[in-house]
Amino acid sequence: MQIRYLNATFGRLEQAELRLQPGLNVIYAPNEAGKSTWSRFIRSMLYGVSTRDRSPLADKNRYAPWSGAVMRGRMDVDVGDDSYTLLRETRRAAAPMGEFTCTYAGTATAVPGITGQNAGEQLLGIGPEVFERSAFISQAGLSVDQDAELERRIAALITTGEEETSFSETQERLKKQLNRRRHNKTGQIPALEREIAQLDQSLDNLHALQEQHRQTARQLERCRAQQKELLAQQEQWRQLEQRQQWEQYREAEAQEARAQAHLDALTELAGPLPDEAALAQMENRCVGLSSSMQDLQRARQTAEIAASSARLAQDTYNNHPLYPADAEGLQSRVDQIALPDVPGLWPFWLQLACAVCALGVTIFAAVLHRPPVEWIIPAVLCAVSAAAAVLWHRNRGRILEQRAQREAGRSLLTEQIKEYIPLREKYQEAAGQAAEAEHFYQALRRQQEEGESSLLDSLTPYRAAADLDEAVAVIGELRRQCSAVAAGQQTLREAQLRCSLMRERLPEGTPPDPDVPLPRPAMDPAQLRAALPQAAASLQALQSRLDTLTGQIRSMGDPDDLVGRRQQRQEQVRRLQAEYDAIALALSALENANLTLQNRFSPALGARAAEIFSGITGGKYRQVLLGRDFSLAAGSETDGAQRSVQLLSQGTTDQLYLSVRLAICDMVLPQDRPVPLIMDDALLSFDDQRLHAALDYLLEESRQRQILLFTCQKREQAYLAGKENVTAVSL
Repeated sequence: MQIRYLNATFGRLEQAELRLQPGLNVIYAPNEAGKSTWSRFIRSMLYGVSTRDRSPLADKNRYAPWSGAVMRGRMDVDVGDDSYTLLRETRRAAAPMGEFTCTYAGTATAVPGITGQNAGEQLLGIGPEVFERSAFISQAGLSVDQDAELERRIAALITTGEEETSFSETQERLKKQLNRRRHNKTGQIPALEREIAQLDQSLDNLHALQEQHRQTARQLERCRAQQKELLAQQEQWRQLEQRQQWEQYREAEAQEARAQAHLDALTELAGPLPDEAALAQMENRCVGLSSSMQDLQRARQTAEIAASSARLAQDTYNNHPLYPADAEGLQSRVDQIALPDVPGLWPFWLQLACAVCALGVTIFAAVLHRPPVEWIIPAVLCAVSAAAAVLWHRNRGRILEQRAQREAGRSLLTEQIKEYIPLREKYQEAAGQAAEAEHFYQALRRQQEEGESSLLDSLTPYRAAADLDEAVAVIGELRRQCSAVAAGQQTLREAQLRCSLMRERLPEGTPPDPDVPLPRPAMDPAQLRAALPQAAASLQALQSRLDTLTGQIRSMGDPDDLVGRRQQRQEQVRRLQAEYDAIALALSALENANLTLQNRFSPALGARAAEIFSGITGGKYRQVLLGRDFSLAAGSETDGAQRSVQLLSQGTTDQLYLSVRLAICDMVLPQDRPVPLIMDDALLSFDDQRLHAALDYLLEESRQRQILLFTCQKREQAYLAGKENVTAVSL
């Protein structure tokens, strides 16, 4: 059989998958990554989870899924030419993985003959005990112990083939029969012998018991007298305690009277006092008035600052050249400044053109030597036109100068108006703020005066105060007086409560006379408390012993009856001894037959184990001695000495146990059904050289069967890297 695929919800595994290949599968994972869980899961898929074990470390508890899910699993295997799918589900919490199906891979057709109870035996050909002691190898379970199922299979292999016979089981049954008849104190024969001895001693013990009875009776009387004396001293202490209780009660009454007198003096001295609510209200009002006084001072400062700002704005406004004109009058003054019209330039250019024309005509006439009359008139016209042009230009210049002067005056007035109007508005705004601040200050002042007046009126029934400072002092004095009165009242209540409690605890009856003396007992109360239980226990023990002795004397019975019972027990001893001798003879014959069987089995298994062990240790050990109970010893090649497994190092011990495990696999596992070999950190303590030798053996063995090697080290993968028939898996 070969495992191809695993899916597990088991322990720390949650729907975890593991795919495997034929040959040697080296599965690496660090510690606590689930290697042992996978190994146990494979065993559980084959043979199920036991529900009989109820211990906390049972598989059903130890491997319950951490996530809280139900335990389930799937295993795909190849068996010969067929492929099967094994499924285990949990329907009931009391039966984890109890629902089992085995179908042909890829179908819903059930494989006939395979159930949840026999799946492992049908697929592997071996039972769970043989599987765990051969093909299921872990570092913590390398050693092989004696097991009836493994023993029956080994016996069948080397004898008749019958697997129903087990030497250890038969030997165990015979030993139980022997132990039933004679086993230290629990066997039938020792019990009868003890009973006979008891009957022999009964008559001798009768007189001794009667003497003990008389001595115990005398001790009982003395103990009763001692207890009576202790009780008398206890009564004396009780009377002394009652007197002390009355004295303490009288002292408590005196303290109550003193507390009442002190409270009366405080009340009279303090005079009328307000209650707590009224006093708290006065204190709150006083705090509020103190706070509002600060607000009043701030309001006063704000009003003064606002008034100063208003005066400064008014002075700036009054000192302006336009004061006290209004905005409408100023605008009319600007409108009254008229600008003269400036004549255009076309008359000037016309006159100048006429003068130029006349001058041209004159020059033309002079050049042509015309008569003077012809050129004098144009010359006169030219002079007149030029003079008119000059006069007109000078008049236009005067008009432009007047217009510039008026525009400058108008601009100056406009700028002054722009300055004057904001000053007037700022003055009005500052005056309004000053009036508002003064109004707020006066309102706060009136409110403060009303609050102070109300506070002083509320203090009048208790004390007189002229102003707020005196009111604060008066309220503080009232608070101290109220606290003193409250403390006096609390002291009085405590004294009254103490007096009441002590009155309830007073003993009934008349109080003892303090003048009558009471003797002091010899023992103090602590000694009496310790001595009385001891005396009672001694009295009870003596009475119990006396009753026991009486019962023992009565139970002794008649001496003739004791003799008859002794003879009957002796006859039973002779019969049981004969049976014991017959069973011992049968056990001896069985052990001789087992010795013969052992001489045939141990050499074959030891020789195969020695062959494997020698290969792993490099030939240092060539002999393995194996007992019927799987006790081991190794023979050294160097000195020929035979060393018990207890004398070997831990690593060599693990290698020896591994060799025996592998030899058992060769001998007991079916040859026609290659059982997968599962190893969980089995090579952890091997050094590198012996690890390589062991891996070489496993690599060769993987040609016949699938091997799953779980490891927390990477040495195995590193050594087997690149070799055929090896699959490396990392979890």
